[in-house]
Amino acid sequence: MPYITVIQPDHVHQITWEDVLYDRVPFYNNRINTTNNTRTFKVERFYTIRQHLRMVNIDQLILLLETFNATHDDLFKAKREDLYHTFYLPKKKGGYRRIDAPLPPLMDALRELKQIFEYNFNALHHTAAFAYAKKRSTITAMRRHQQNQSRWFLKTDFSNFFGSTTEDFTWRMISQIFPFSEVIRSQRGADALRKALSLCFYNGGLPQGTPISPTLTNLVMIPIDHRLYNELRQKHFVYTRYADDIQISHRESFDFNLICQKIDAVLHEFDAPFRIKPSKTRYGSSAGQNWNLGVMLNKDNKLTVGWKAKQYLKSACHNYLRDKRNGERWDPHEVSVLSGKIAYYKMVEPDYVEGFLNWFNAKNNCNLVRMLRDELK
Repeated sequence: MPYITVIQPDHVHQITWEDVLYDRVPFYNNRINTTNNTRTFKVERFYTIRQHLRMVNIDQLILLLETFNATHDDLFKAKREDLYHTFYLPKKKGGYRRIDAPLPPLMDALRELKQIFEYNFNALHHTAAFAYAKKRSTITAMRRHQQNQSRWFLKTDFSNFFGSTTEDFTWRMISQIFPFSEVIRSQRGADALRKALSLCFYNGGLPQGTPISPTLTNLVMIPIDHRLYNELRQKHFVYTRYADDIQISHRESFDFNLICQKIDAVLHEFDAPFRIKPSKTRYGSSAGQNWNLGVMLNKDNKLTVGWKAKQYLKSACHNYLRDKRNGERWDPHEVSVLSGKIAYYKMVEPDYVEGFLNWFNAKNNCNLVRMLRDELK
């Protein structure tokens, strides 16, 4: 009973299972960057419809994995701790986050495996997943809730998401996802895939500093995302997930404790190694401080960066121009931060940022964005 995720083209009717069955939609010739929308199907009797699907060459996929394993044989033999550089980054709310960054040989190998999974296996994300996916961001995640005109929001997250994603759990979940499910039908394919996957883990979980960890988390969460998304949608909820951050919203007030129990029940059903974190669980309405994923969806159903961010933008722009005209050059990192903030705020509130920049440029006879871009060059 594999899960099959297909590309959902923009500006067309929603793909039905019959479209896939009778080969009426692009399937494995598409690439992950053609759209940001996907649709997942759970196939109960896959063997009866395989002939109707535009299939990948399973033998070729197995050969790719075997070639990968042979090419990087020295990495499999090395001590895993010798392949990583470990350091710690401070968290915004205190404490430190451990980062295990692969050294160049392992980094290159994991990038290669990520390429194989994404472009040969055509590994896609569930439509509810918004992290680590092209053309998706925290903003596009919140727009799902905005389009629903949701007024009440539950925000929670998983504890130790990456570190808790074990090799055994990954194998169990990925075995349910096409075409991985077909690769492991043969002993040869199962051995090749299991060996390749073993290179992705360190200290019992997925390290946060590798290029393939995000891809794997989106893959293993497909069955869980599929269950929560479909069951909640039937009751007119909106469910989105950004890495380990979960947002669930509705137009009407709801019992968030029941929803948390539902999430825990689904995680338990799939024997997932993580649970929601009570200390990070928050429920409220858009009439209050409705911050989710760094942006606010306010009582007028508009996304905003908030007044503090706007005050920062005004102050930073004035300070930068003043210092530049006085011959005081900013550190490149400070210039990059300001430039990035402008770009991000413009994605959230384009009308406000465009209006401010037009006013600022006219008042000071300059082009601020161009000045920042030229300085970064």
